[in-house]
Amino acid sequence: MKKISTVLCLFIAGLLQAQILEEETRILSEPNGDPLFKLNAGLALYSYEPEEGWYKVRREAWVGKEDLPDDKYLYPGTVLKNEEGEKIGEVLKEVKVKDKRITEGFRKEARVIVILEGYIFKTKIEEGSIPEQRISELLAVRNRTEQFEGFKELFDRYDFEERTFEDLTAYAMREQHKTADEEKDFRVIMVFRGETSPYAIITNDHSATAPKIKEEFDEPPFHVIYLYKPPASSKDLVENTILYTFLSL
Repeated sequence: MKKISTVLCLFIAGLLQAQILEEETRILSEPNGDPLFKLNAGLALYSYEPEEGWYKVRREAWVGKEDLPDDKYLYPGTVLKNEEGEKIGEVLKEVKVKDKRITEGFRKEARVIVILEGYIFKTKIEEGSIPEQRISELLAVRNRTEQFEGFKELFDRYDFEERTFEDLTAYAMREQHKTADEEKDFRVIMVFRGETSPYAIITNDHSATAPKIKEEFDEPPFHVIYLYKPPASSKDLVENTILYTFLSL
């Protein structure tokens, strides 16, 4: 029973971070390129917008300081671990670290959090695990009760943060595995007016769609879609308060 509970907890933890690998996967140097490293099935990733079926992805991993001798590259055979020290993958070819941060553990040797980057084909990602796509699907649901239940499930699954701003409520999902920074920027924010009425979607370097868009605001990498015509006060609240509240300092 304890083993089953542990596996279940690990599974749920993975779901909180989006884009899930369906199977053990080799991450490539470019579309149809050389394998750089491999990751276990069920792991979460950070993915960018797809291009012709290929996703550029990133993943956070823990390694020892000795695994990064020149401070820039990991070499074949290096074991990639999670925060708990469990193996999550392995380096297959010399790979440049995109970002890193040294962590000093209590009574433990210092470790390095590294961010690795590569490419995978869309079929490697579990269907329905990209939040912006799920949001777009839910916005097309006409039954309000069904739609609201779907959003509740989404917010619980990915551990969205909830905050109230005057008459609007924002639900924000943070980026995971993109950088080694402790403070994370938001990836997507859903804004509701009232308890069950979607009002706006704010994305950070990603895209979402809706059947009826009343107005849009674009300030790359941020994009705002309004589902209702916003008065000046609400527009200011969304674009100048809610958006910046969920950015790291």
